[in-house]
Amino acid sequence: MGIDSYNSTVKMRLANAPKTRILQLKDSALRKFPQEIEQFSNVLRNLDLSDNYVDELPQWIGKFTQLKQFNMSRNLLDAITDEIGTLDKLETFIVQNNKLLSTPKSLANCVSLKTVDFSNNWLTEFPLGLCSFSLTNLETVNLSGNRIEQIPNEIEEFKAITLSLTKNRLRTINSDKIVKCQRIKVLQLDENQLSRFEIESLLEEAPKTWKITSQNNLSKAEDKAEDMGNDSSKPRSSAGSGGLKKIIGKSGPSTSTVNKHLEMASKSRILQLKGSGLKKVPEEVEQLAEIIRTLDLSENKIREIPSFIGGFSQLKQLHFSNNVLESLPDEIGQMKKLEILNLGGNKLKTLPDTIAGCTDLRSIDLSSNEFAVFPRALFCVMQIDFVNLNSNCIEELPDEIGDLKAIELSLNQNRLRSLNATKLIECPRLRSLRVEENCLAKTEFTRELLEKSQISLIAFNGNLFQDREFQDLNGYEAYQDRYTATRRKM
Repeated sequence: MGIDSYNSTVKMRLANAPKTRILQLKDSALRKFPQEIEQFSNVLRNLDLSDNYVDELPQWIGKFTQLKQFNMSRNLLDAITDEIGTLDKLETFIVQNNKLLSTPKSLANCVSLKTVDFSNNWLTEFPLGLCSFSLTNLETVNLSGNRIEQIPNEIEEFKAITLSLTKNRLRTINSDKIVKCQRIKVLQLDENQLSRFEIESLLEEAPKTWKITSQNNLSKAEDKAEDMGNDSSKPRSSAGSGGLKKIIGKSGPSTSTVNKHLEMASKSRILQLKGSGLKKVPEEVEQLAEIIRTLDLSENKIREIPSFIGGFSQLKQLHFSNNVLESLPDEIGQMKKLEILNLGGNKLKTLPDTIAGCTDLRSIDLSSNEFAVFPRALFCVMQIDFVNLNSNCIEELPDEIGDLKAIELSLNQNRLRSLNATKLIECPRLRSLRVEENCLAKTEFTRELLEKSQISLIAFNGNLFQDREFQDLNGYEAYQDRYTATRRKM
């Protein structure tokens, strides 16, 4: 593309760039990196191509040895070329709101970096290129709005003062490594999937000068504290056991408290022990097995459900969200009247086949667990209406997906690359499919799926295509007709 093919504004800015050493091509409807920019590689100090449609950085970007500020926000980049590492004078690098899946380790060679913004991309791993002793000038790193699940061991080499990891999928902080960061003063961990234990451990180990925020994680208890850090304006006890008690309550309920709840439950048929600091299910609960209809043990530290749970023959609702469960007992299938099962925010990887015995089960919440494979045991639950598998690690739907009886299936924030559309359309009752923030190409939404399935609501934002591209898919009109008809009935 020659310079004459650009609009007058772009041509004028290209002509002025050698004099000003600044090239501002923001919102210029560019679909690729202009070749003409290469001639200014030894001159430019500031380059801004934000708000365009550029999907690739050319390798010759490495020639811009004088560049100090580089802004590629709101484009369509899914990668950054290794040659970025030759920009040893680069101070500000902004690539927010793109489609980055990874970043190069060569970033470690950008020794002048002060500010890095990779927010609102599709990163699943912490950028190792930013964990380097050579980046001694690094001040601010923004990684919010990505899909990062854990902090790597290399974090101890991280040199930034401020690190933002809000709105990711963090399950572990790696606190014993992150506390070794020599310069961190501000750490933002809001809106992740961190357990109370992870946050407590960090607060205990982190230097008192750190400012730590962790609102809206798995444990709602954190929401009660503003700025749960341990900065110098607060006494050290706020990071120790005394301060934590104010956040999470006592380490466990007293016998009298349990007895009080048990006595109330015998009348109300509801046993509420939510957020009680329990590490195991009290044995006294078993005496109510034939009485209670609702059992809530969510937001505790329970590692296993006892086998006597199978004796709760009248139970309709069972809540164990935000604990540390790694498995379920086979006896869970003995609860024939169970209708609602909430297991969100645990460490489950599988479900027992016996869950098919829960013949009245209507709703199951398995969000924020560790499922890497769709739990096949659900295909045998005959009355299921709603399945929530948000925030797991599932990459594809199995061939048996056509046997799922659910009306609504939610798989937001997984790692889906395949919908297995030819089998998905066989679901006899599926009306709502939520697959936001996955790794799906638009080709996964096949014409057959859009035209022949009964699905009337597909939530697809945050995948590997723009929203407007969905409307151009073959079969979209048929889907839209179903969607509109459903909305009219509501």
